[in-house]
Amino acid sequence: MNFDCYIPTRVLFGAGKLSRLATETLPGKKALICVTEDGLMEKLGIQGKVVGLLRENQVGSVVFDRVTPNPTRAGVMAAAALAKQEGCDFFIGLGGGSSIDTAKAAAIMMVNEGDLWDYASAGTGGKKEVKGAYPVVTITTTAGTGTECDPWCVITNEKTKEKLDFGLEAVYPVISIVDPELMLTLPYGLTCFQGFDALFHAVECYIATCGSEMSKLYSYEAIQLVCQNLPVLAERMKDKDREVRGDLEARSNISFAANVLCGYAQSLAATISPHIIGQCMGGLHGGFPHGATLIVTAEEYYKEVVKYLPQEFGEMAKAMGEDTSKYAEGEKGQAFVDGLIRLLEATGMRNLAMSEFGIREDELETIADISMGIGFDFDPYTLTREQVVGILKRSYK
Repeated sequence: MNFDCYIPTRVLFGAGKLSRLATETLPGKKALICVTEDGLMEKLGIQGKVVGLLRENQVGSVVFDRVTPNPTRAGVMAAAALAKQEGCDFFIGLGGGSSIDTAKAAAIMMVNEGDLWDYASAGTGGKKEVKGAYPVVTITTTAGTGTECDPWCVITNEKTKEKLDFGLEAVYPVISIVDPELMLTLPYGLTCFQGFDALFHAVECYIATCGSEMSKLYSYEAIQLVCQNLPVLAERMKDKDREVRGDLEARSNISFAANVLCGYAQSLAATISPHIIGQCMGGLHGGFPHGATLIVTAEEYYKEVVKYLPQEFGEMAKAMGEDTSKYAEGEKGQAFVDGLIRLLEATGMRNLAMSEFGIREDELETIADISMGIGFDFDPYTLTREQVVGILKRSYK
């Protein structure tokens, strides 16, 4: 038992909690609200509702509506410039991980001079010390990233094609509103992508060398909830061509796993090599949804590594609902792989292909090289370049 536990975010969780925005004590008097450029938050009426609730709370707001999937350094700098121009004193990330991460990164640039990449701690980053950030409030409409409760944001440098993590205590959200009612209109594909993102956050934090019994506790429960509830939603959303409201109970369970438990796990541990590989694919092809980048390599990745940690993967297999008693003692990791394959098939995700999102076979070695250049610092095993290339090539469709 040896851990350092600090998770300062106040979480307002549950159906209808968005209304609390009108009465909570917020960290400023004028917010820059970050939303995606597709206008979805406005179309769904959520953006207007947020602006109205802030007004009730005597808080002004300005909307930055240029956030892209796999948010970019340029987008972050533009959001910070608008916040300075409009005199905003805190940020709201409204929507999914892209909006929230943009809000977090822009908050950093309100306190620190120069360019965001001056403060990136890996790759071509300048590795300068970050001296703080403006306050951030998050209002999530998705269930996947965990950024609502953790000190991380992930940003792409559109010039170098690097997609890197920025992590510091100053970007822990002050308040996170997690209202599963806002997730009821999520379409089939995003529901699955985000559900698997949550699953892999939990799996990676469970085995990361920087973790502890606390991070494993949160991760184990998250794995159980995702594996119990994601197939339920997938079954009820078989018609992939229409948006289906889905099931509030299942949505709430997955939201609790993804937005809260995984956020806590990532605050106390970290994701490892599968996320770095996935982020590299997203950096090269900005339209590749993050959760999908993890799905396309998952089966081959875990087939490769379960042999190194049969006990830990056997424990996670139990969380997935697998009967590990039928496996030999040193082979219990295979139960995890079998459970993963069943979940991929139950959700229709097993045949998801990299090529659908623009990845070419001749890019696989580049992806491996960029990934290994960033480094797999918290992996509990050592993967060679040959292994990473092999995982990518066996995964390619």
